[in-house]
Amino acid sequence: MRRRSTRHRGLSSLVTLALTGVAATTAVVPAHAVTVPCDTAALITAINNANANIDTVIDLEPYCLYEVTAPYMVGSDDGLPPITNNGGVTINGHNATIKRVGTSSFRLFEVGTSAVVPGTLTLNDLTVMNGQPSMAVGGGNVLVRNNSTLTGTNAAFQGATANIGGGIRFMSATTGTLTDSSISDNRTDGGASNGGGLYTEGQVTLVNTQITSNRARIGGGIGHDSGTLTVNGGSIKHNTAFDTGGGINSESNDTVLNVTGTAVTDNRVTTGGLGAGTGGGVFIGVGGTQTFTNSTIEGNTVTVRSADDGGGGIFALAGALTLDNTKVKGNKLIGEAGHGAGISALGGTVNLLNASDVTGNLAAGRYSLGGGIYTQTLVNTPAVTVNGSAIDGNKVSGTGSRGGGIYNAGGTYDLTDASVQFNVAPDAPAPGGIWTATAITAVTTTTIANNTPTNCLYSPAAVTSCVG
Repeated sequence: MRRRSTRHRGLSSLVTLALTGVAATTAVVPAHAVTVPCDTAALITAINNANANIDTVIDLEPYCLYEVTAPYMVGSDDGLPPITNNGGVTINGHNATIKRVGTSSFRLFEVGTSAVVPGTLTLNDLTVMNGQPSMAVGGGNVLVRNNSTLTGTNAAFQGATANIGGGIRFMSATTGTLTDSSISDNRTDGGASNGGGLYTEGQVTLVNTQITSNRARIGGGIGHDSGTLTVNGGSIKHNTAFDTGGGINSESNDTVLNVTGTAVTDNRVTTGGLGAGTGGGVFIGVGGTQTFTNSTIEGNTVTVRSADDGGGGIFALAGALTLDNTKVKGNKLIGEAGHGAGISALGGTVNLLNASDVTGNLAAGRYSLGGGIYTQTLVNTPAVTVNGSAIDGNKVSGTGSRGGGIYNAGGTYDLTDASVQFNVAPDAPAPGGIWTATAITAVTTTTIANNTPTNCLYSPAAVTSCVG
């Protein structure tokens, strides 16, 4: 039997497409995927292939523990091959764990190897834990090099140690997004010791992500040195710093910090650091812009070691700080001569807007100043605006303590539709409401009342409309 030729039918089809005006299309070829058995050597091979653009999607065995016992090659500080495919490598964990075990020192992932060899890595449904690099560049579990990108969904970064960025370090010109993820139980050590959970100099977004129980000398939860950090939802809690910024340390002129719908709670600055103890919840450095919206800064603590320590909730050297419907409540200073249990500002602007109430904060110790807010000129003259917000129910305790609500050693205040009530200081001559060294005259439809032992009486300078 003679075979029937199909050549003319193929030509006929092309002619038909041309005549009918229907364009021929090329099918999009999906990224090739490979399933990796529960074997670390197989995982290393899969990553090398993905870097070579072979099977760029890696599916791990569900619930497998991939134990990494040594650097992937002699002289490396990485347990797995660095990600050098900038087109993107995706690892779907399916609830698997990649863990450093043994005594060798190395991190787990490095994304990119330099600014000119960047990489892009996506981690889904995966736990990465116990990284411990030996070199000072940091990034305990993950180091994201310049111009590289890390994306994670339902990813956990736990139990790592490094000198900078105990859990993750984002270097400058990096991009990162973590969604429904967690960074917990990481720490930094050594002289730099910044960013116990996360350290960023790039453009990083956290969405519904938990930063929990990390520690560092600076920035127990997060160290933010440059770039833009956006936090939407989630929480920053139970982190510890030994100098500044128990929850967040945001420092430098070019930082932008935007926090929305987030709880910054139960963080602390405690003894053991090299400098002052400031910013139990948040430390703001010499500049930048910081905005908190629909958030809570609550239950944070500073252990006061020397005069001028403080900022149980927030400590601001300068910067442009705005709180919009954000509560600063129940924060504490423990020890003598603490300043600003709720907020301590030594420069910049502080705007409390739309029920951004500073309430129930406590400076517990002799010579404490400012249960709610403390202001003093250091970097420049701080300017505080309280609009539609309350400074209520704060307290300073101990001999020589002043200003249960507000203590103003040097700053300007604009109080509009505000409340300063039910604040407490020790017996006279310590006003419970407002103590100010310079007159506060911008007071509009504001209630200053019910403070103990006085509202403003015995303040060195007057407060307009404040009686008793």
